[in-house]
Amino acid sequence: MTKTFLLGVGCQKGGTTWLYDYLMGSPSFAHGYRKEYHVFDALDLPSEQGVRNRLLAKAHAASTDPSPGDRVAARAAHRLSMYLDPELYVAYFTGLLHRSPETRLVADMTPAYGMLSADRFRQIRDGFAERGIRTLPVFLMRDPVERIWSQVRMHARLYDEHAAASQESAAFLLEHHATPAYERRTRYDQTLAALAAVFAPDEVFHGFYEQLFTEQTTRRLCEQAGIPFVVPDVDKRVHASPTTDVVPESTVQLVAEHYREVYVAVQQRFPEVVLRDLWTSSRYVLTPDA
Repeated sequence: MTKTFLLGVGCQKGGTTWLYDYLMGSPSFAHGYRKEYHVFDALDLPSEQGVRNRLLAKAHAASTDPSPGDRVAARAAHRLSMYLDPELYVAYFTGLLHRSPETRLVADMTPAYGMLSADRFRQIRDGFAERGIRTLPVFLMRDPVERIWSQVRMHARLYDEHAAASQESAAFLLEHHATPAYERRTRYDQTLAALAAVFAPDEVFHGFYEQLFTEQTTRRLCEQAGIPFVVPDVDKRVHASPTTDVVPESTVQLVAEHYREVYVAVQQRFPEVVLRDLWTSSRYVLTPDA
């Protein structure tokens, strides 16, 4: 029986939490203590200094007079150990896979992993392969304009001190859509290229947020992951960002044009997908016969 490590690589606000919640309903899936472990983004990405600082701070706090049986402290210390020695990352998920005879799948679904390099993807794949475990990257993509706007609304909802909290989300989108915090997570072209440098096309699950909440997509994922299909709750939404205003068409066009390379790369990679229908903002950058 094939054992599989699912490496979720985004995108942020692309349905990864819903998908992880769906997988938790499978008897073939073993859930660890987190959906997102944030090991390799903390290790590799200068832009994720905040993630790294939080990981280290939690570990430091946990090591200050911990009590026996303190699970929060144990988990913080464990994440630090994986950060310090990625071999322990592989060992941890290997252990989860062998927790039960019926377990076939485990996952780390950290959207920021979409910004990792091909070299890091290769190291992860090879580390699990040495233990006889297959790595299945899962990459979900969403209309770039909708993805960024959802991220803006999330920032405003969760962080009172964030600049997005003091401005209408549509106006903030117009001003900040090209800043690194939003652009790096929207460069699907770069993620696709990094994955393609390491994995064959049939070794990666590619999906679209706009098609995710269907039996067709979840069945395809289950087949590729090697687990029995479980009927999804397609009406359930997790961590949805409420919409409070409307994005003007002029803003939609400007943002879409900024990410033209992304639309073109995705359409070229998936010619069978009518992207103009799936991503409505693509009408500004893709011709009808693209």
